[in-house]
Amino acid sequence: MKQTRYIIFSISLCIFNNLQAVDYATEIQPIFSSNCTMCHGGTNGLFLDSYTNVMAGNSNNGPVIIAGDAGNSILVQKISGTANFGDRMPSNSPTYFDSHQDELQLIKDWINEGALEEETADIGKEDFLPERLILNPIYPNPFNPSATISWEQPRAENIHISIFNLKGELANEFSFTKSQPGFNSFSWHPENLPAGIYLIQLTGETFTITQKAIYLK
Repeated sequence: MKQTRYIIFSISLCIFNNLQAVDYATEIQPIFSSNCTMCHGGTNGLFLDSYTNVMAGNSNNGPVIIAGDAGNSILVQKISGTANFGDRMPSNSPTYFDSHQDELQLIKDWINEGALEEETADIGKEDFLPERLILNPIYPNPFNPSATISWEQPRAENIHISIFNLKGELANEFSFTKSQPGFNSFSWHPENLPAGIYLIQLTGETFTITQKAIYLK
């Protein structure tokens, strides 16, 4: 029964992937304006000062934004630290998005929803949301250098992720304020931590789930 419900939910994401809940002007551009336009607001060949310029952006390694595919969008790779070329962005604070995972996730959501300029109607989407908070399997597991932590939630709520070693010591923690209903994810980069087994604890407003992940070096 669980497997069937998951398949139906996955199909629903495909059906409604043209619905956008993120508004570029009020949610995405302010992030770029605060962190990126110092270097990319009229210099260095890439402009992140408007929707038109962001979508027109290109690089020697591919399009800056690929609508519907955040993982292969150069912008996401550069700000999340997964690009295998050049320096991480923003250049004045390369680890900014490590401590602002909610903003990184918002950018990913915007791209995966189609990278539109304005949010679109969301009619019927609530019919395909999970009944409860779900922590998906950590991927890959074991992993090196990073792992994707993803979850699904039935409604907007505050999400807190705590990562412990086997001694019960807190290794990392991340908070997402009013994380959006449906699928959410982020990349965990524990490069400053020793290899070993870690417990990933996801806590919603009424539910807590824990999984085990193995970090290799």
